[in-house]
Amino acid sequence: MAIILNLNDTAQSLNYLNAYHCIGRSATNVDTVVNAPEVSRMHAIIEWADNQWVIRDISSNGTWVNNQKLTKEVPHKLNIGDHLFLAKAKEHAFVIQDLTAPKNMLIAVEHTKNRNTECSIAITDYNLLPSEESPEIVLFYVQSKNQWYKEYIDDADGIAYPVTNQELLRFGNQSWQLKLISPTESTTHLAKAKLLAHQVKYRFNLSLDEETTELTVTTDHKKVCLSEKIHHYLTLSLARHRDEDAKKGKDELNQGWILPEVIAKELGYDVSLFNTHVCRAKKQFKDAFGSLCDGSELFERKDKRIRFAGSSYRIYKGNELIVNRGQDKVTLTVLHG
Repeated sequence: MAIILNLNDTAQSLNYLNAYHCIGRSATNVDTVVNAPEVSRMHAIIEWADNQWVIRDISSNGTWVNNQKLTKEVPHKLNIGDHLFLAKAKEHAFVIQDLTAPKNMLIAVEHTKNRNTECSIAITDYNLLPSEESPEIVLFYVQSKNQWYKEYIDDADGIAYPVTNQELLRFGNQSWQLKLISPTESTTHLAKAKLLAHQVKYRFNLSLDEETTELTVTTDHKKVCLSEKIHHYLTLSLARHRDEDAKKGKDELNQGWILPEVIAKELGYDVSLFNTHVCRAKKQFKDAFGSLCDGSELFERKDKRIRFAGSSYRIYKGNELIVNRGQDKVTLTVLHG
């Protein structure tokens, strides 16, 4: 994400640019506030246009890039190292530090006290924070709802809470502010083919001693062999519970539901470790299929319970097929809007 460095105000040294970023005197209508009478309420616009960053002067007293005064309302392409001056006043000076494309970010709240640009985290549609190895919180985007959510690893109920732009998140003994680009500014949020749970086939390969589990996921358009991971055994265990309910004659809507603390105890986990494995499994699934999925194709939650979401699955133990459930054909459905 593009960054401008305020050369005069150490209280807000780094400014991470929105795709449409206004600089001016107004305390409510701009993104970077410069409180000076010679600066217009809305003085200049920096924006991402045609795959480049440009600046437009919209002020009364002018904007300069290096030694060149901008023609009002005419876009001027920016380059790294350019110096910006508002009203030609040296006390209102900025320098362009970074010109990467707009992206969703988490910005450390304390970053203004440190000019180190590593105080930011670029986020994807599914994030285990502060790290996949030791997650405390999960931040993820559900395309079908055009909504971001957060989950806490130590929450036994696995509740997903909606989050919005500029919201503060706390993890890693630090506070972070969520900085989101709008859907219209990102090509990743366009309507695409969306996988549904019943459109995915799962094959579990379990070793005879049940020490290792492999998982292969197949749709009509793609086949992915997910690398051997500990969390596959958790997914397999949930699939076994669903199969047991199917054998008892329960309908599909009521198969496999179980309290996390119950399945966690069966597996010898505490709830935090259980949730960590669930989130790692969902992340691996999303990494494999990208925007086609949001993770609900793998697990579902309802009334504090969780279940394996797949309805078409096979489990092999060694070379023996021990569970066979599902359909022969899967297709992709395109969701619009």
